Amino acid sequence: MATTPAQQSEHVVSQGKELISFEEAMEKLSREERFRATVYSMNTLLVQKGIYSPEEFEFQFRQFAQKNLR
Repeated sequence: MATTPAQQSEHVVSQGKELISFEEAMEKLSREERFRATVYSMNTLLVQKGIYSPEEFEFQFRQFAQKNLR
């Protein structure tokens, strides 16, 4: 699982382009995409802050999937 550092979140340049505003992202993304962006963002922050490791996340993810695919 790849994560990117949160550096100057409003000014980070990705592939030569400035990031869109939070308001624009909320407006343009579908409900499902907003949910996915929220999960991605929270997971990235929790890993970066050392709350859990990518391996711990993957274990919990696999455990949830196995339980719910029965």
